[in-house]
Amino acid sequence: MGVKIAGLGKCLPEKIVTNNEMAQLVDTSHEWIIERTGIERRHIATTESGVDMACAAAEEALGDLDRRTIGLVLVATVTPDAIVPVNSCQIKRRLNLENAIAFDMNAACSGFMYGLWNAEALMKNGANPESNTVEIQRALVVGVERLSRITNWEERSSCILFGDGAGAAVLENDSREPGILATFIKNYDDKKGALSCGKEYHGTPFWEDEPSPQLVTLHGRAIFKFAAGAIEEVTAAALGKAGLTLEEIDWFVPHQANGRIIEAVSRRLGQPIEKFQISIRETGNVSAASIPMAFYDLVQSGKLKKGQKIAIIGFGGGLSAAAAIVQW
Repeated sequence: MGVKIAGLGKCLPEKIVTNNEMAQLVDTSHEWIIERTGIERRHIATTESGVDMACAAAEEALGDLDRRTIGLVLVATVTPDAIVPVNSCQIKRRLNLENAIAFDMNAACSGFMYGLWNAEALMKNGANPESNTVEIQRALVVGVERLSRITNWEERSSCILFGDGAGAAVLENDSREPGILATFIKNYDDKKGALSCGKEYHGTPFWEDEPSPQLVTLHGRAIFKFAAGAIEEVTAAALGKAGLTLEEIDWFVPHQANGRIIEAVSRRLGQPIEKFQISIRETGNVSAASIPMAFYDLVQSGKLKKGQKIAIIGFGGGLSAAAAIVQW
């Protein structure tokens, strides 16, 4: 029984911040940002909460589907609106997904890939091929971020990268469709602290925590070096599991971290850049939301055809990397 992607949705906040506006905050320029990142603008949430954006993306992904058939809501985020209740529970309640189990996960920029992997496993775990029945008929997987909350707006090399937004996918058990052909996930130790974000807690009467600013810090060169090699590794592993070659992949949907990284991956895999969905110019890096939003853009472009094969590729903090091969 296959697990296919039955719907996709996307939501970006209303406010757009251009590179020229970023140049008013830090010592940079439109040309400098474009050359190093491929980013022209990013969307920043001012009135929209993470749950607001997630629900808007989910509504689009759900379309006219019977909401009683959604058995799982899984949300990937590093910037939840609250610790309790988690975003997934708020989305479940707001969208009236009465039969769904809901939980959040944090795998940084790889979050959506981890969500896809978990949702597929849970959906297949309850499937009975003999009776053609399933415990979870459909699942809603959402990546949503308000990275503007944890961005150091005085740090030039990082603040130019990030934006806010949400992307959502509906997965469906369907014996007639191959859907997700293979997934491979790997964690790597971040021995050099290439990517981190602390957490600020209030003090207690019993001990005093060391200061841990709740701001993203990253070392661009280390991330660049890691990303290219890790993507090559996980993509090869996923293709091996699917019994496919790179040449049989019609489209690549990578995490939209940096335009230079996507170009480097294209060269490393020996695949033309025209096969890569590039959405970073309009959104920046939106962490767990970037892959479902880019996948949505590919579908909306009209270029993706029935039966074509897509490699979805993510990498992020931890460090982590993942690839999934999907037949449309």
